[in-house]
Amino acid sequence: MSHVIPESWSVQSAVMGLIVLVGLLALVLLIWMRNRKALEQMTLAIEALGEGQPMRRVQAQMAGASEQLADRINRAGVDLSSRIAQLKDDRRKLDAVLSAMNEGVLAVDARQRLLFANPTAQRMFQIAGNSDGRLVAELVRSPLIQMAVETTLAGRSAYRAELTLAGRNPLASDQERIIAVHGTPLPGSPPSGAVFVLHDVTDLRRLERMRQDFVANASHELKTPLAAIKVNTETLLDWGLHDDSVNVTLLNQINEQVDRLDNLVQDMLRLARLESGQEPFQFELMALGPVVRESIESHEARARARNQTLVAEVDDLDDSVRVRAAEEAVRQILDNLIDNAIKYTPEGGSIRVSTWANDQRVTISVTDSGSGIPRDDIPRIFERFYRVDKARSRSQGGTGLGLAIVKHLIQSLDGEISVESIVGTGSTFTVRLPRPPGS
Repeated sequence: MSHVIPESWSVQSAVMGLIVLVGLLALVLLIWMRNRKALEQMTLAIEALGEGQPMRRVQAQMAGASEQLADRINRAGVDLSSRIAQLKDDRRKLDAVLSAMNEGVLAVDARQRLLFANPTAQRMFQIAGNSDGRLVAELVRSPLIQMAVETTLAGRSAYRAELTLAGRNPLASDQERIIAVHGTPLPGSPPSGAVFVLHDVTDLRRLERMRQDFVANASHELKTPLAAIKVNTETLLDWGLHDDSVNVTLLNQINEQVDRLDNLVQDMLRLARLESGQEPFQFELMALGPVVRESIESHEARARARNQTLVAEVDDLDDSVRVRAAEEAVRQILDNLIDNAIKYTPEGGSIRVSTWANDQRVTISVTDSGSGIPRDDIPRIFERFYRVDKARSRSQGGTGLGLAIVKHLIQSLDGEISVESIVGTGSTFTVRLPRPPGS
């Protein structure tokens, strides 16, 4: 007996199959869309990390491998974001340290192109802030710096040298600078670049030379009167003590040299105290006029003895003109300046002391008609023991420390001093002292 399937059953089976197929297709489409959305989120998150932006968390929207992948991306993103933030913080700290350094720092690559220059190096060599990538030879026009770069890149050990460079000092553009250079090649063979630390030691070397000059000059200045004292003493001991025609003369010479030696030692001690800030002056508000007039009067007899004219133009300094100073300090300043003017002005010449005042400061000038100071010597006349005419200065009895003392005294009063001079015509020393408000 044969079985016949009803036609209605066949139709129902076909419909059910179609429904299942549509469901499967819908399920596949849903899974694909959810996977696509997850993949898009992952892609955006990775792109954000690559651009250095904060990464948004990937939402796992399905079970299985995609959820595990999303979880791993989220954890990696947190770790990378933390590391990037730490690197940025380290970079900010490094930039702050390099910017605050007094030393210049230059970094170059293997092709001698600039990688980095801190602000000190930029000022030192006048390098613009946007010069990265340019050749060092274009930015620093110095064969010595170029040689230092080439030598460091060619070697495996550190490079050290002191180089003398011409000009471009912000404080004295026409003076040479001494730069201590320390170059270190970066790892690699050949080196992938080099880092240079540059220290301007111009002032340090100048101070060292001044110290050496001071020791040499002080020794010479002390030796001269001591030699004269010894010679005269030996003469007296040998035969002159009982010779009335020479013993008084020799004793007078010894006395003069002792006075000279005493003046020299006193000036050296005074200068040492001033430089160390130990000068025991008590500054107070004082009227300047009486001190200036008394200082001028104390030198009038000496000027008359040399047939010189000492002119005082100090009418502007009445008792209302006050400065914050110590009377002894002001006297030392004026005595040194007037004494020098008389000393280096020939007989029959003139010395003029002038003063004027405004609300901010008091100005005192001492002008002479002496031989003047050569232009090249003017910047050095305030150095210790510096003499324009060494033989003449010693014959006049000077210690070579007077102007150095004047300079430090004026600085202690927050003032300033300047010099103008023409050889054969004379010199003018001008002192400017500030006036306290309301004085």
